[in-house]
Amino acid sequence: MNSVGPLIAVVVALGVLALLVFPGGTPAPVPAKDFTLANALGDPVTLSDYRGQVVILDFWASWCSPCTETLPQLHALEQTYRDQGVVLLGISVDRSESSFREFLDDSGIPEETILWESRAAAQEVRDLYGVRGIPRTFVIDREGLIRFASHPAYLTAEKLEAWL
Repeated sequence: MNSVGPLIAVVVALGVLALLVFPGGTPAPVPAKDFTLANALGDPVTLSDYRGQVVILDFWASWCSPCTETLPQLHALEQTYRDQGVVLLGISVDRSESSFREFLDDSGIPEETILWESRAAAQEVRDLYGVRGIPRTFVIDREGLIRFASHPAYLTAEKLEAWL
């Protein structure tokens, strides 16, 4: 019996998995899953409403120090490329609204870009995107395809420019 075929399949599968998991890796483009969450102002925000723009989607929490370091950096990146259609949406997975509001007050990040309807609603979107650890950032291109999925520290201006 020839066992080379299954072995090759396993090696290829592991290679694909490594590309998806490797820090800074870019997954094969897949459509971003649509969702609606309220922002910190209480207004509903639907991802598909941003079709035609480049969306930086970041999962974070106020108790996560890497998150509170990288979210302001993502905000600065958004501000640099805002005129070219870049939008930041940060989904807080905090347990309570008061937890992330204190951070927002100190950070200067606009409330309309931070999404949190309830812990359960944020976790539902987190699960929809397969997020197991935070911070986790996705870049969704103008056609709604995920082009980047990794730690936000690996999202550079040069990488973002490729999708503008």
